[in-house]
Amino acid sequence: MFKSDVIPNQVPNIIIFFQRIYQQALTKAELKIIAAILAIVLIGLPTVDDYGLSVDEPTEIAMLRRNFELVTEDKRIPGDLRFFGTFFNLTAETVFQIKQYLTNAGDYHPLNYQTQAEDEQAKIAALAARVEVKHYVTFCFSLITYAAVACLVGILTGWNYAWFGAISLAFLPQFWGHSFFNPKDPPFAAIFTLTTLAGAYLVNYYLQTDKKIKPGLNRTTLYTVLFGILVGILSGIRIGGFLVLGFILITYLFLAFSQKVTRKQYLNFAGLYLIICLSWFASNTIWYPAFWHNPVSGFLETINYLSGHLLKIKVLFAGKEIFIQNVPRNYLITWMWMTVPLIFQIGFFLGIGLIIAKYKQLTNLQKATAILVFCQVVCLPLIAIIKNSPIYDGMRHFLFTLPGIAVFTATAAIWIYRLLPQKNLKIIAVTFIVIVYSAIARDAIALHPYQYIYFNRISGGLPAAHGRYDTEYWGLSLREGIEWINQQNPPKNTTVLVNGFLYSAQIYAAPNLNLINYQKTQPTTLPKPFYYLAWSRWNAPEELPECPTIHQVTRQQTPLTTIKYCQ
Repeated sequence: MFKSDVIPNQVPNIIIFFQRIYQQALTKAELKIIAAILAIVLIGLPTVDDYGLSVDEPTEIAMLRRNFELVTEDKRIPGDLRFFGTFFNLTAETVFQIKQYLTNAGDYHPLNYQTQAEDEQAKIAALAARVEVKHYVTFCFSLITYAAVACLVGILTGWNYAWFGAISLAFLPQFWGHSFFNPKDPPFAAIFTLTTLAGAYLVNYYLQTDKKIKPGLNRTTLYTVLFGILVGILSGIRIGGFLVLGFILITYLFLAFSQKVTRKQYLNFAGLYLIICLSWFASNTIWYPAFWHNPVSGFLETINYLSGHLLKIKVLFAGKEIFIQNVPRNYLITWMWMTVPLIFQIGFFLGIGLIIAKYKQLTNLQKATAILVFCQVVCLPLIAIIKNSPIYDGMRHFLFTLPGIAVFTATAAIWIYRLLPQKNLKIIAVTFIVIVYSAIARDAIALHPYQYIYFNRISGGLPAAHGRYDTEYWGLSLREGIEWINQQNPPKNTTVLVNGFLYSAQIYAAPNLNLINYQKTQPTTLPKPFYYLAWSRWNAPEELPECPTIHQVTRQQTPLTTIKYCQ
């Protein structure tokens, strides 16, 4: 009844796919997927430049430069930058260098970070140029996620419905908002989802009984090595990606046990799994130059550091400021309940229930897909909750769970739609989905370009979260604040005291403004008049109460950045 209308071995490989593109003979299902992705591109691409600079972006850029210095000059990487994977940042920097070469071939300086420039404006311009390119690369990585989700839904429900998976993911405002600027979480979610897709196919391939699946100079080993490299790329963005190795092992053993494979098949899998692990280890090590002298100890040190999170920062949770090491166990669950739209919360559990109900009717590929998607959504958050790990910035470190939630939700909606016996009931179901998705889209549009601060309506929305939970924690709205000051045509050398991440305002400031970091300045020593530009974190808007508020950047009647004028 719920069984997919696709047989795993009939899924076209990539060569046949491009042959059909050349022959203009794509199937209707493939055209629907392409149309869905194209719609996302046409809506998202024109808005990439609307997003400001997030707190982490300069750090990620600096991290890549420090790693390059380690490789070329044998310098030690300062601070905790050695624990950051370089894959995505290296990809973005490569795209930036290609752009620089094509546009400035006559005056091309490949490694010019302007770090030693005497002119502060030159440093800011070098940062701004990289950030601009990085945002486009981030959006391109998010497209990988949309495509992977479509494929996962296609496996579970049939390729004719796969397009709905990509569209559903686009209606998760947290994912949409982050996918334009966040330098780590969307790329991690993209490769994680792609790894889940590839892992499902690989497990299904291993379980075939009509072929000799064993290590050797053969296609099986090639697929195995490529998958290990892909997992290495995933952990090369964020080290926790290595846990996919465990997901693959669990999935294969679970399905193999129910299929009663032979002892020889288990032994062959053991050899292939070892190849996966070795390929992962080699690939992972490449992306951490600080590991090269001792890959094992470097990996263990990174795991220990990131699981402990020694940063002394506070989060706002339920109206209280708490150090991240002391957040309650329900922190992540609460954030997911408040920020994932209700339709997706219901759809996630409904999708799991329907899969369990019809599990015996599923193919091995479908079973592997369901298990791996479930692991992607549940396992890492569960580990964090059990360990009571330090967590901050809401659920953004667990953004990778949203693609899986979209997969289960879309699967549930499609299966129920196909079960409805009458055309009128199908029309009602489609109308319901359109109304609910439209309400989500309306909120996302109202929040633009800060969709990542979306709170669902059952939690009271953004106004109810204000003052009780962190909202605009990335500092993107400092851009809109400084641009408002630019429009006031202030006189030359007007001082702007920035309480927030300085660069988030600095790269968008007019040349006649003098921006000063609040954390490094005594406001009483500044000559008046001056502007005070404050983001919404850590009571920054309440500072300098003697200065009147003259403007606020707001969304849904909620202040994100506050501007005061001290005179």
